[in-house]
Amino acid sequence: MAELVHEYWENDDGGEFGPVRQRNDDLRPTLVPGAKLVFSLRASSWHQAMQMYNERLDYGDYIPCEGVPDHFYSDEEAAEQAAYLKVRNVP
Repeated sequence: MAELVHEYWENDDGGEFGPVRQRNDDLRPTLVPGAKLVFSLRASSWHQAMQMYNERLDYGDYIPCEGVPDHFYSDEEAAEQAAYLKVRNVP
């Protein structure tokens, strides 16, 4: 089963969590200026990633919104992320 790396970045005003993608890295300086990496994790689906995020921050169980299906990551998404991670340059 494919897994993606997810990261939680935080500054004094809040944080940002999601899979590592170039778009997220490009937007972070604007959306979360001065953010520092707090932790990273690997997950095979969005709901699994959110549960792990909640556990890490002591938020309790992750309860998805009603009617929102889980998104399981594909091998293609994992390959795209792996290719990006090879060239990624994040300060």
